[in-house]
Amino acid sequence: MNQNQSNASVEPPKKRSLWRQPAGVYLVSATEFWERFSYYGMTAMLVLFLSSAIPDGGLGWSRDEALHAYGIFGGAAFALPALGGWICDRWLGHHRGVVGGGLGILAGNAALFAAGYVLGEMRTILAMAGLALVVFGTGLLKPAVSALIGGLYDSEDGDARQAGYTLFMMGIWLGSIGGTIFSGAFGEALGWRWGFLASAVGMALGLCLYLAQSDRLIGTMQRQPQAEIAANRQKGSVPGACLAIACMTFFTAIYAIAFYQKAGVLTLMVRDSTERFAFGATIPAALFLTVSTVGFVLLAPVAQMIDDKLAAQGRQPDIFMKQAAGLAALLIGYFFFIGAANESAGGGLHSPLWIVAGYLFFSVGDVLIWPPQISTISRIAPAHRVGLLIGVWYVTVGVGNYMAGWLGPLASEIGQVSYFISIQALLGVSIVILLVLRWTVPALRRAADPDAE
Repeated sequence: MNQNQSNASVEPPKKRSLWRQPAGVYLVSATEFWERFSYYGMTAMLVLFLSSAIPDGGLGWSRDEALHAYGIFGGAAFALPALGGWICDRWLGHHRGVVGGGLGILAGNAALFAAGYVLGEMRTILAMAGLALVVFGTGLLKPAVSALIGGLYDSEDGDARQAGYTLFMMGIWLGSIGGTIFSGAFGEALGWRWGFLASAVGMALGLCLYLAQSDRLIGTMQRQPQAEIAANRQKGSVPGACLAIACMTFFTAIYAIAFYQKAGVLTLMVRDSTERFAFGATIPAALFLTVSTVGFVLLAPVAQMIDDKLAAQGRQPDIFMKQAAGLAALLIGYFFFIGAANESAGGGLHSPLWIVAGYLFFSVGDVLIWPPQISTISRIAPAHRVGLLIGVWYVTVGVGNYMAGWLGPLASEIGQVSYFISIQALLGVSIVILLVLRWTVPALRRAADPDAE
């Protein structure tokens, strides 16, 4: 094999597309769209499936048992990407991680579908096996597919890399909307097994698309373990990278504590005290959760264009400034939730516009946190540890998610307004500490911006 052929086997093709991104970014984003379609469609039905009566196709568990199982499942799905990332970095490579993880998710949903056709203990066994396979598959696929995007860029190509991750995140949120609405509605209308089948079909479509186009649009580089890629590229870590990543992940956990209140305390507030009757029907409380998701999809392209213009002018904020701004966006959002709580304090209902406005600021926070964080980790991490460190970042999000649920009961004890003010205080103190660290620790500035003095 000559030198040119050898290089071609390890370098991704330099195809370009919208926003001057490698065409492989769109393939990976589409794959992740279908994976999230499958995941969120399945999770939208999970508690209902577990707690539904056996004659209705469920497992007949109590509400508390179903919620406890959901918590274990969600925690494991967030925790496993760290292990999965390490496995992909060391042995599998990111390509095999995506394929193996996708097959695990597909098999898991197929097992959940099959559980609807059996009775007794076998239904429970199939359902638990299905959930275990989904967790296993998610643990492999999430860090692998996230790292795959970064592998399409040169290490210094930070601005284009962030745009690529913005497209990637848009695929995630669009998939979550589609899966929640389509698979969830399918399951409620026709039976849970048909909803799980829809999730399985979604994952199958994503895998088929990826396998059909990955060689052409991504190349063969990501089939190697990352240690081999690092040897071929001679890429080391950016000085201070591990310290910077540790700092990012810590404050992302704070962000997650505030953000994921929307799945608990804020959803209960929407259900119990928000005026939801409009156009002759009652708006489901869960539908409000899509406001921040839709907001991200609409705001992310605008934010990326602004970021590109600032970069061209040499005024682009670094990763820690963006993270501080993301925390500040959530802090502002909570002012609207405080307004809602005060309006309904007398036992009445508050306007839904309070909730919509607050969640739109959550969208701003997501835009400033998710794409820049994952993009930066993929750029500055040691090449043979990219999947692991992205997986650790996901674990940190999961820890924040867990803490949000653990702290939630305090809202009933101290009152919603006091609870929201406490979260604002946590965010405000975190912003100050983050900015002080950014200004006083040179290693953080160098990792965030290699050109910093």
